[in-house]
Parts: sequence; C-alpha cells; structure tokens
Amino acid sequence: MRLTRHSSLRYDKAVVRKLISLVCLAASGCGYHLANSQLNEGAGSTIAVPTFINKTTTYRIEQRLAEEVRRELIRRTRFKVVSDNAGDLLMSGEVLGYNAVPVIFNQQGRGSAYTMLVDLSVHVTDTRTGKVLFQNDRWSFREVFELSQSSSEFVAEDTAALDRLARHFASSLVASLLHSK
Repeated sequence: MRLTRHSSLRYDKAVVRKLISLVCLAASGCGYHLANSQLNEGAGSTIAVPTFINKTTTYRIEQRLAEEVRRELIRRTRFKVVSDNAGDLLMSGEVLGYNAVPVIFNQQGRGSAYTMLVDLSVHVTDTRTGKVLFQNDRWSFREVFELSQSSSEFVAEDTAALDRLARHFASSLVASLLHSK
C-alpha cells in the first residue's frame, strides 16, 4: 500500500492527537497522590505530638493514645516525630469522653461483655502559618471486651481493649491526615 502525501499528513495528525491524549491522561493521573500534596508525607518536616489533654477520669488514656499516634506516624510517614510542642506541624488532641457500657449480661444480671467508647478531638496546625490542616472535633471509637466471671481467673481486659482502641485510632488518624486535602 502506497501512502500519498495527503494520507501521510492525516496519519501524522492522528498519531500526534493520540500522543497528546496519552500525555494528558498520564499527567492528570487518578488524583490519589494529589490528596497528600500539602503534607508531602512529612518529608523534611517535623510534627509535634505532645501528650493529649485528658478531660476524663480514665488513668493515662491520653498518654496511650498520643504514644500510639507517634508510633503510627513514625511507621507510615517520613515526618520527624517529637513529643514536645516544637515542630513544623503541631497535633493537639483531647480525650473528651470515656464510657464502658455493658452489652452482654450473665445469668446473675452482671455485665460480662462491655463496649468501651472514647470520644476525641484532634487538630493539626502548621506552626509557621497558623493554618489548620486537619480538624475533627468529635471523633468516636469503640472496642468490645469481656470480663471473666470468676474472681480466681480475673484479668483486666479493659487495658488490652484500650490498647487495641489506641492502635485503631492512630491508624485512622494517620490515614485521614495523609489523605486529607
């Protein structure tokens, strides 16, 4: 098959159009990586995660939650994580509420399984500009735990449940922070 000058020119235009379309498509991407553009996964930045404020009577809950957030940030980001207030970003958190509510009762009417409910407030602020990068004023997490029914085999399961809840909270917080716009 012999191409004339006119058909060759039409062929070249079609190739150029396809290349332009391909470049535009590749440049636009799916948007997934653009969501984290303001934080850049923490590259070269310091995030301060001081111990949260505890507005409950639950012993050391604020320390467990803040420590787990620090671990998760170290594990999943490139932030330099510090526990004082000096950083490019400052994460402040408050434990607003804690309840352990029985959800299953034994034959004597005592609670045998409980749901632990924790309400939190978290803000992440750019310390240089004062801009709030992330904010959730009412975040609720829950975890279920069982109590042993005899005093001879009693094990405090609420501590393990609080540790599970802290890991779940930290994972959700870091994922939300990384994917916020």
